[in-house]
Amino acid sequence: MFIYKAFGLEIASEIELPGMIGNRLWGGDPDVRIILGEVDQSLVTGAEVEGANYLVSGDDVYLWWDDIGKVRISKGEMVTVEPVADLEGSDELNLIPFILGPVMALLLHQRGFLVLHGSAVNVTRGKDSLGGRDLAELASAVAFLGHRGNGKSTTAIHLYVEGYPLVADDILAIKFTGDGNPVVYPGYPHVRLSDEAYHQVKSHTDILTPIRTLAGKVFCDASCEFSPEPVHLERIYVIERILKEEGGSTGISVLKSQENLIDLIRHSVANRIFQHTTQKENLLNCAQLVNNVPVKRLELVHSFKDIQDLIDAIVADLE
Repeated sequence: MFIYKAFGLEIASEIELPGMIGNRLWGGDPDVRIILGEVDQSLVTGAEVEGANYLVSGDDVYLWWDDIGKVRISKGEMVTVEPVADLEGSDELNLIPFILGPVMALLLHQRGFLVLHGSAVNVTRGKDSLGGRDLAELASAVAFLGHRGNGKSTTAIHLYVEGYPLVADDILAIKFTGDGNPVVYPGYPHVRLSDEAYHQVKSHTDILTPIRTLAGKVFCDASCEFSPEPVHLERIYVIERILKEEGGSTGISVLKSQENLIDLIRHSVANRIFQHTTQKENLLNCAQLVNNVPVKRLELVHSFKDIQDLIDAIVADLE
């Protein structure tokens, strides 16, 4: 049994999950168990939601992928995995991105988190060195949302290289304090990058070979300055790609409240799978987030040569 910690949870897994933080001090009952077992979604009747490769039935979510395997996520506590291939072979690595990605995102939703597809960095160190403000008010993070390929992970890793510890990548897990303030829970100490993006930062980090998603993203190590504790979410940037040849330039602008809410709902995990079951709760959580955190548009030139302009714009906006 392998023991890990992520998103504030103790996770016991029968499958080794490279790229996660091991927890050697663990000695009690885990919050989550990941086990090997039989998964048969064909036996399910009366599913509330059905899709091409998933269904929701009561407290269970079933996922399956051709040539990879099947998964059942139960009550936010148990993940049962039935791989297609023998885990003694290299095919085991095909499972890892799915377990650490969509499976974990759906499990966190079951546990009451607001789960967004995004990345976040801790701005404590950077703001202290740049602005000299009291550290007590700097225990916070900024998050980046955007459609696939818009640069969420690339933005996060470049800020990480500049001294802003990584909090989360791909899965942004949020809960609210008693007074309504959102808190981001730390995920994994790695970032999923394209080969092009990785080569821009490879001298400052490392690649967790041979893990690679089916979309061609590689797992890039960001553990050196990983932020291990929950942090308050101070700001959200919605990334939009623009073309430099059309006269665009990197910049930040304010979004209207209605645009903010629509963007958050669009990037939430619940919006894709739980439309008819927990849609109301998801909408309320997104509205609460908009009411407590500024959301801005980050216009990003599609060029690695202009990445310093991006960093400068974010730092200036935070001061």
